[in-house]
Amino acid sequence: MNKWIVTAAMALAVPGASAKLLMSIDAGGGYTMPTLSEDSTFIGDTFDLTGTQSSAAAPYGLGMAASNGFYGWAKISLPLLPDVKLKYESMVLEGSNTVAFSQAILGESFDISGTVESSLDLSHVDLGLTIGLPIPLLDIDFGVNFRALTGGFSASGVIAGTQDTKEVLFPSATIIPLGYISAAATIPGLGVKIGGELSTLPLGDADISDWNIKGTWFAPLPTNMLAKVGVEAGYRSFNMTIGETVGWLDTSDFQSNVTIAGFFVGAAVHF
Repeated sequence: MNKWIVTAAMALAVPGASAKLLMSIDAGGGYTMPTLSEDSTFIGDTFDLTGTQSSAAAPYGLGMAASNGFYGWAKISLPLLPDVKLKYESMVLEGSNTVAFSQAILGESFDISGTVESSLDLSHVDLGLTIGLPIPLLDIDFGVNFRALTGGFSASGVIAGTQDTKEVLFPSATIIPLGYISAAATIPGLGVKIGGELSTLPLGDADISDWNIKGTWFAPLPTNMLAKVGVEAGYRSFNMTIGETVGWLDTSDFQSNVTIAGFFVGAAVHF
């Protein structure tokens, strides 16, 4: 954001200055190829997300794997105001295993058996508010990132004697505040921008961290004065560890230890 303070002052001092100088928009979107860590658990140690054991004793194996997904983001920068970044990412774990369990999940009772096809949807929307540091040749932003979980848990199997599906969503009020920092720099002569982001919340029994590193290259097109179009690719790692309590809050319904990581590739634009 710091560069916009100078830009805004110059633009206001010049009659007829373009409004483009006062605002910057960056956006991107693409395809994710994640992998679920083998030691991931859900509802404490009740569910082994990647396990395939079929005994009647916990932990129940759900045989899950991370599905390929997609993401999209946009960042708006205005002078004298915090930058605003919106991002959506699909993050779905799916699996199938012969198992039987009776367990409360996210406040709902699941009594299910047979060949159970289950899904844990950790898709989320982020709203970030950041400010920049005045450091030459390096873009450093810090601020807060508010994350809303949009998915939930579902399972298909024998329920009350018939084949059925049951689903429960994360509460709509589940918004997680995260600290945020990012850094980026362009490699001279190559036109490739290398950057990374970290969103984190180390608080008591909760430890949520989400980081990525990526490279962005914009094509040398004659339209670059108006808009730049390019590609981006990188690696992202997400970990969500939640204990029975976080501060004064009872988080036993969300108790988990899930790690998902993998590569992503997509397109990027700059206005």
